[in-house]
Amino acid sequence: MRLYAPLIKSVRYKFLRIRLNTSYQTVLKCFDVFADDLIGDFDRIDICLYLLVKARFILWLLTPKHKFALFDLIYKQFIDAPNKKAEGEKHFDFNQDAGFIYSSFLQCYHIDLVGKDRKLHWWSFIALFSGLSDDTKIVQIMSIRSRPLPKPTKFNAEERRQLMKLKHLYRLELSEGERKQQFQKGLAKVAIALQGLAQR
Repeated sequence: MRLYAPLIKSVRYKFLRIRLNTSYQTVLKCFDVFADDLIGDFDRIDICLYLLVKARFILWLLTPKHKFALFDLIYKQFIDAPNKKAEGEKHFDFNQDAGFIYSSFLQCYHIDLVGKDRKLHWWSFIALFSGLSDDTKIVQIMSIRSRPLPKPTKFNAEERRQLMKLKHLYRLELSEGERKQQFQKGLAKVAIALQGLAQR
């Protein structure tokens, strides 16, 4: 995103200029599609392209291979461009935190995400989300989730108890896919630990 350049509204694929539905709601719907384990890969691409591409008749002209290539292009140039995520623990969820995000945008920017501003461009949404002030609810909740629990001392029992209570209150429910990923990461850590013991 550059301040002197217009927000992306289309992508060029082969000889076609393909206009996009650029609202943040469209992108979040695509995230939901990819999070649904009951939807196959080909169907995910079809559904997301149907949501993203304005002139849907173009999709009938494309083979599955070209659909995959087009979606990959849209993902890299539009969806992922403003949203490079660092690897690590997840501190927010667009669905589970929807109410907190809505109220935070309303408080900070007077933007009504489900009313008159529901067509807000995805890049604008991400930029504004990243810039929410510290006194908004979602930023406070993300701070609670990301804050490490201090090591116990004889002076901080109440501080630890309060933080654990807040972490439990605002915990994120993991999807089945996320639970599998965490399990696999846990297995990998155990394997590394066992290798270290074997080398002693």
